[in-house]
Amino acid sequence: MDQPYPATTEDGYHTISFYSFFALDEIQVPRLRDKIQREWARDLKVVGRIYICEQGINAQLSIPTDKTRDLRLWLETHQVFSGRIPKFNWAIEHRRSFKALHVRVRPLVATGVPLSLETLSHEPEYLSPDAWESELHSAQEKGESPLLIDMRNNYEFRIGKFQGAVCPDVDTFREEMAAVRTMCKEREDKQAPIYMYCTGGIRCSIAGAILKSEGYENVKTLQGGVVAYGKHVRERPGGTASSLYRGKNFTFDKRLGEEVTTEVLAKCDQCGGPCDLFTNCANRSCNLLFIQCPKCAEKHHKTCGHETCIERSQMSHEELIKNRMPTVWSYHLRVRPDKVFGKDGIARPELLANKA
Repeated sequence: MDQPYPATTEDGYHTISFYSFFALDEIQVPRLRDKIQREWARDLKVVGRIYICEQGINAQLSIPTDKTRDLRLWLETHQVFSGRIPKFNWAIEHRRSFKALHVRVRPLVATGVPLSLETLSHEPEYLSPDAWESELHSAQEKGESPLLIDMRNNYEFRIGKFQGAVCPDVDTFREEMAAVRTMCKEREDKQAPIYMYCTGGIRCSIAGAILKSEGYENVKTLQGGVVAYGKHVRERPGGTASSLYRGKNFTFDKRLGEEVTTEVLAKCDQCGGPCDLFTNCANRSCNLLFIQCPKCAEKHHKTCGHETCIERSQMSHEELIKNRMPTVWSYHLRVRPDKVFGKDGIARPELLANKA
């Protein structure tokens, strides 16, 4: 079903994602969670992040290349998953992207409100990368400006986005939906096309279904998200020269990004030089997500530059356990380096002190 499979990679891992909406019995969910956690880790050597609930499954994972077909076989021979899992969404850049396997019972996407399969049945129109590009090119040639919405968080589109996209300045999907609803309400014509994209497609599937259930009739999403589009443009004849997406695709794993085109859209949060390399502060209690160039990484020991973080980054694992400290930032500050760094490119001590 997933032929052709990508070639063997440098470190011997494929990185893939998939999701599917279908009904699961409440009693069945924890049993499936335990079975996947046990058998995928033990027999398939899978690492990754998998969410399962009564509305289906959402998976991002890395698997040894010689086990990828075995994963498909496992899914197709399981009475719950057989025929329900679409083709794997292959990553643009493959490598082992997770440390371990974590299978959790939780909503597939954090919408902040209960989500039913009835709402999800109002599916948006899914456009292949070819069709997506064709429709957007056609609109440009006609001088039209269709509503094109980036359904990702603010830090994601810092390093890459589609030309002409509206990028709401939000930190969470819940905030994104509120912004999109407001945006759509300002349009009088509910039949006017709405184009949406996200990383791998699931956020747009959910957002598109919500909008369609509320009466918006012409909602179109990029099937497979930026991941599928990036893979498409990088593999086609002529390469990425005519790509409508520029820059990198942010990923929620160890890679923190994969290249679609070579343009660098962002700047280092510490020195201001051109850079699109995301990192987390090496002090795990800080874990600030920010863009850091190689020179600043060396200068600040892969930290945000605060002396406490530099000191802790050089401690042994045993020392860190012995000298535990509370989490420094709230989630909203952790992904907002513009509110954290001073002009000297170092996290502001007063904020650290207030949060310690």
